[in-house]
Amino acid sequence: MEPTAILSFGRALKAACRIKGVFGGRPAIVQLGRPRLMAPHRLDLIILMPQDDFPSGPNVVRLSMPLNGADMTEGIVSPRGPREDGVVSVLLGGPTRHFFSEDKDISVLLDRAHRLAEANGERLYVVPGPRTPQNIQRYLEQRYEKTPDVIQRCPLPDILARSSRLVVTADSASLVADAWRSGCPTWLYPLKPRLPPVQRLKMMADRLSPEVRHSLIRRGWLAGGTDFLRWYRTIVHRGWIRPLTEQGLSRPRWRMMHAVHDRDLAVCRDRVLRILTERGAAGYMGSATTTG
Repeated sequence: MEPTAILSFGRALKAACRIKGVFGGRPAIVQLGRPRLMAPHRLDLIILMPQDDFPSGPNVVRLSMPLNGADMTEGIVSPRGPREDGVVSVLLGGPTRHFFSEDKDISVLLDRAHRLAEANGERLYVVPGPRTPQNIQRYLEQRYEKTPDVIQRCPLPDILARSSRLVVTADSASLVADAWRSGCPTWLYPLKPRLPPVQRLKMMADRLSPEVRHSLIRRGWLAGGTDFLRWYRTIVHRGWIRPLTEQGLSRPRWRMMHAVHDRDLAVCRDRVLRILTERGAAGYMGSATTTG
């Protein structure tokens, strides 16, 4: 049976193009995340993650947040008010190809999180994640040897539901989205970014003319990249999150001031449905013409 559209992500894009070719180029391709070394005009829709460094275009949708925790029925993120049994939960990630996670970070992070909790008269929970290294987990067990209940290993939805504030490490865009959509005041602990030689060359080229690099990406000659720091600056500027820095801790009672209309999931739905409708109508007309 011929598909109307093919959803692809990451390295699956080449396979999606082969399937499209089997059916005479008729199925649409919807790419989740930036396409690598493929001209964007060859795709019907590209849904970019907020950290993707990729040029805009008529077939490009850029999310404000990853879709973790997105709710089609509500579409509104409402700030959560203070709770009597307040808890500051630290959601730990781990090293990635985009960020270092140095040994000194964990002690600085926990010291700041403790100050945040203390300033608000709240308890502190620390939640290791699947990528949290074993040496960090051993450090937690030693640090909280006398108060082991500080370390929580509950499912993430339970942690989000019972927390009054959340601290997230900068390595995980998904955790940032989960935390923010919970409505809790979300604090971001910055990590040192990894800047491989290719990334440094990109930054140098952008100082001269970013449009040159974008032109090469649009031709499929150059792969796009990621820019987490740009995205984090954007959502801090919007007042959606606050950095867990010395300056950020000057307002320990900070919270998002207004509800935010979270349209990301609805926009994705509407754009995909439009493609399905257009392709379905075109297929029907084509069949009718052939029959006539």
